[in-house]
Amino acid sequence: MGEKRNVFQIIVLGIFIFFIVAAVLAFATFSNGGASKDIGKVVMWGSVDQNIMNAYLTALNDEDTRVGNIEYQEISEDAFQTRLVEALANGTGPDLFIMDQSNLVRHWNKVQPIDYATISERDYKDAFIDEGEMFLSIAGVRAMPFSVDPLVLYWNRDIFAESGFSQPPAFWDELFTLAEKITVRDKANNVQRATIAFGEYDNVNHAKDIISALIMQAGGQIVGRGENGALYGALSLKSGSSDTVSTQTALRFYTEFADPVKSVYTWNRSLPNSLDAFAQGKLAMYVGYASEVQAIQQKNDHINFDVAPLPQIRSGDQKRTLTFGTLYALAVPRTANNVSGAIQMSMYLSSTGPSQKFAEATGIPSPRRDVLSAEPSDPLNLIFRNAALISRAWLDPQPDETAKIFRSMIGDVTSGTRRLSETIQRADQELNAFLNN
Repeated sequence: MGEKRNVFQIIVLGIFIFFIVAAVLAFATFSNGGASKDIGKVVMWGSVDQNIMNAYLTALNDEDTRVGNIEYQEISEDAFQTRLVEALANGTGPDLFIMDQSNLVRHWNKVQPIDYATISERDYKDAFIDEGEMFLSIAGVRAMPFSVDPLVLYWNRDIFAESGFSQPPAFWDELFTLAEKITVRDKANNVQRATIAFGEYDNVNHAKDIISALIMQAGGQIVGRGENGALYGALSLKSGSSDTVSTQTALRFYTEFADPVKSVYTWNRSLPNSLDAFAQGKLAMYVGYASEVQAIQQKNDHINFDVAPLPQIRSGDQKRTLTFGTLYALAVPRTANNVSGAIQMSMYLSSTGPSQKFAEATGIPSPRRDVLSAEPSDPLNLIFRNAALISRAWLDPQPDETAKIFRSMIGDVTSGTRRLSETIQRADQELNAFLNN
């Protein structure tokens, strides 16, 4: 009987010790952000400069040694999608990669969703800007927001002052007055100095994104999402209760500035690329991304320019205050060799401290609400921060192909090939064809 009691006591003691050890391990794991230090190698791909990323990861590793498991590889933006698709197909892809929202639909079924047990939908929405909701799905979070690059307005202070203007436009309708006074044309109606690069497609940087912003500001959509999650083309939908189509309003306004018979004529396809024209001092305003500040300075370090928010629509029942933003996020492929480690790193890199450090390293805003809640002292960063808060985008089924659709819309309007309503209807049909496939 005594022997049985001793055996029973030993078993109870063993169980007690087991739970103590388990509790200690659990506490250690929880205090380390819910993840073990031993996460294994995480191969990460992106188009961010290798030196910038190496310095960033090294700095983070001093705070969390798990980061030392990340092996980052820079791949040029032009080659990235081709390399990624091929690698995912043959099982040699990364564990983690950086993608922007325009490629989300393309890779929708190729990425591993992070389930809502890991991060709840409520916590996600509280953490990231509204644009981040594009990455939510029924199965979980498709990618963790990492950085956001919003469209802003660059303006040449010398040209404005010379033309009698002290401030950049806050509303789009101000462009009509500005174009009439700033644009310089010779006797043959050739543009010598342009006001803004609107009206064409091929020589206007980010033309698709600019037009997208105009459509969404007017209350419209490019792609809608039904209650069942299915995507549909929305270019030809009416704007709320009004009879106007937002896309028509946006296209009509955009193409006004390329019509040679109009008093606001200021741009045509024979002019240089819009970024080059601005850097050369031949363009008063350039709509570009926050990340392009250094590119402008490198092209011409003597240019006297400043940055302002993207203008908005002054009035209208359905108008919305927004800008277009390219949202970069961290995605884990389903074929990753280390799914668990990659998910841990995507969660960590998108957390407050690392996200803020990446914003400081690149000069591009963080998509986190808590980071954006602090008002920057630098006036340039303040513009970028405010633009990040109102950034929006749309679910693009195939970026290269939809670019052709936008290009055709602009061409149809400027050439008069089709009526405005017809070209939008045709574009919507082409958009739906890609979505259905």
